[in-house]
Amino acid sequence: MEGVLGLLSLLLLLALWRAPRLARIRVQTPDLAPGFPGQVRLGQVAVEVWAPLPLFFRLENLPSAPLGLEPRGLSGMAWGKIRLALPLSCRYRRRGEHTLRLTLRFTSPLGLGERLLSLEAGRVLVYPALRPLPPFEPAPSFFLEGKTEPFGLPDPLEAKGLRPYQPGDSLRLLAKPASLRQGRPIVREVEKSLLGSLFLHLDTQSLHPAYLDHGASLAAWLLLLAEKSGVSYGLSAGEVLPLGRGRGHLVRALSLLARLEPTQTPALPPKAPPGSTFFLITQAAEQAFLKAALKGSAQARQGVLLLLPEGYFLYPGEKGRLALGKTPGLERALAMRGLLLAHGLELKVVRGHQPLTL
Repeated sequence: MEGVLGLLSLLLLLALWRAPRLARIRVQTPDLAPGFPGQVRLGQVAVEVWAPLPLFFRLENLPSAPLGLEPRGLSGMAWGKIRLALPLSCRYRRRGEHTLRLTLRFTSPLGLGERLLSLEAGRVLVYPALRPLPPFEPAPSFFLEGKTEPFGLPDPLEAKGLRPYQPGDSLRLLAKPASLRQGRPIVREVEKSLLGSLFLHLDTQSLHPAYLDHGASLAAWLLLLAEKSGVSYGLSAGEVLPLGRGRGHLVRALSLLARLEPTQTPALPPKAPPGSTFFLITQAAEQAFLKAALKGSAQARQGVLLLLPEGYFLYPGEKGRLALGKTPGLERALAMRGLLLAHGLELKVVRGHQPLTL
């Protein structure tokens, strides 16, 4: 009898020692929405645990400076299937796609066994920083089109009056309430305007750590202005986003800017859409980049090549030290200034001690 009890005790101790390794875990992605630096986001991360034997647990999130996330923890006992929900509070600080990491520690009741897990709970997107910068108006298009509402109403055409229906009028211009009142087809008369389009290329070759953040911040500002004014816009930054507009298009563009990573070689600009304003941003201004810019601007209505030799500019309220001398990229661009202008590309140079002017 004593031998049986001893064996059972040994088996129990062995089970308690192995219990932490028998636990099964499933992590659910947190519901933290993308945002701009300075914005606060609240959410939670959920972890499902299945433990065949009683276990003490400690769930913690690791601190993250880019997300402004401080460590929080949750402790208790798990037995069977339970769901743990750890609240999160972030104040976004830095552009990028950042990983949210957790640690989960299991301990058997008698302290015989322990298991520490490092978990990845998903990735959180932080858009480029938004700061007030000078406005920029794309050149008018060659084609007339309906004036758009800045906040995207269901019908994007704005009417300046009503008139009787004429053969050839689009049925989507039909004014139903006015037609019912007058007993005949009435259509909205659309105001036509010369709206331009903006195609922006951001060179990802970075010679200074601040370049991509400054370039992405400027690009986000220009795209938001274009969206607000109803102008079509496209983006080339790592991948090409064609001309478009609307909330979904803007989110895709901002997400592309948030995920930008520096490269050792220049990102060559593609061909600009016909009639668009071609806006290029670079720091290195390599020879291959300048040649591709000349080729890509062939069908553009207007072109602007913004060169940031130091990789940054002064935001409003900032002060900087005078930048002396010429970088290799600045010398290359200045040597080709006349050729760039002949192809419709205006060279704008903003040194590190200067505020941005467009």
